[in-house]
Amino acid sequence: MQIVIIGSTGLVGTEFIKLLENYGIDNISLIFVGSYKSKNLIIKFNNITNNIITLDDINYKNNYIYINCADSEQAKVISEKMSDKSILIDNSSFFRLNENVPLVIPEINFPKELHRIYANPNCSTIILNLLMKPFIDNFGIKRVIVSTYQAASGAGKEGLEELLTQTKEITNSNELTTKFWKKQYIHNAFVHNSAISDNNYNEEECKIINETNKIFKDYGNIPITATCIRIPVLRSHCESVNIELEKETTYEEIIQILKGCNYLEILDNKNEKIFPESITSTNNVKVQVGHIRKDSSIKNGFGWNFWISGDQLLRGAAYNAFLILDAIRNNI
Repeated sequence: MQIVIIGSTGLVGTEFIKLLENYGIDNISLIFVGSYKSKNLIIKFNNITNNIITLDDINYKNNYIYINCADSEQAKVISEKMSDKSILIDNSSFFRLNENVPLVIPEINFPKELHRIYANPNCSTIILNLLMKPFIDNFGIKRVIVSTYQAASGAGKEGLEELLTQTKEITNSNELTTKFWKKQYIHNAFVHNSAISDNNYNEEECKIINETNKIFKDYGNIPITATCIRIPVLRSHCESVNIELEKETTYEEIIQILKGCNYLEILDNKNEKIFPESITSTNNVKVQVGHIRKDSSIKNGFGWNFWISGDQLLRGAAYNAFLILDAIRNNI
């Protein structure tokens, strides 16, 4: 099985390569693709050195599994050039709302039949939907309100590096670099930097709403509203989630159901105030769930609040793509 990794030197690409090394998939060969600036740089995989190539160097007549860890532009190029028997797992937003392309979280909705293209959802969507799945299955969901608190690395290397730069600059009382963020990020919180849509939601908020309803389309339309905020942390997104259920439940029943989901980790020690944090979910393939409590504004037992945290580079991107790859491998 030949795998082509586009964006090999990026944050998500680096995480994906680590997963391939750590989980030890047999009988694969890798081709590492990067930008023109990265061409001929060396990547080590299983102690073997590999030169990075560019999109122009790929022999598209060969049958590959492409893992796009770059942006929509690369996704478009690959989809137009790849052979009929090749497969694309796309981490960009290019195919997510295409009705002919499955938008996949393997624990929720991996399709029975093989597809030519699989779309990876937005990182915040994945983190949210993994929490929603057991509640949809057991109680039905009437409405969801989510507020996200998103890390700098969700914007890629440039966003992460500028936050680190600003941290040093503000410590030394120097003028802040604002080339990427266009504003002070350190010691600040602000509405997500994506463009504002016609409905006055920003693009990140629209992604969560639209992608969630595509993923759970077999359950009917789920009313959901979202607010997305940037906070000055390096890695892992947190989300405040309010779920109104169709059926009444209890805290004890919720805990038992969440324990049955191997993709979730419960951190809800109310006595010692141990709840999910950005730091605790970093480098974790599970979504952490805690600060679970009834919504006192809704009829008793029908509304619940949650605080969740997930590593958006790993659980919200690279690991989801890895699970799609593994499911494809088991079905070929």
